[in-house]
Amino acid sequence: MKVVTLDGTTAPTKEALHQHLARELAFPDWYGGNLDALFDCLTAVSEEVTITLDEAALTESLGSYAQRVGKVLTRAAEKNPNLQIIIQ
Repeated sequence: MKVVTLDGTTAPTKEALHQHLARELAFPDWYGGNLDALFDCLTAVSEEVTITLDEAALTESLGSYAQRVGKVLTRAAEKNPNLQIIIQ
């Protein structure tokens, strides 16, 4: 099982967050680095993945975007049984 951590160091900016996820989860080249594309890619993940989101640390660096990311991750996990989200 793959484990991916999202916090202020792995995702200090929106762009860094999307790049980190794309690299760690081997997203396809068409990944657009936005929340719609993130949802699409997460619902297609075929291996077991746990994403741990440190919402407080991300909120410091990303503001309200961190909560939007959390919602996308949660919605994707509801659709994809291979995906587990832990929000701290």
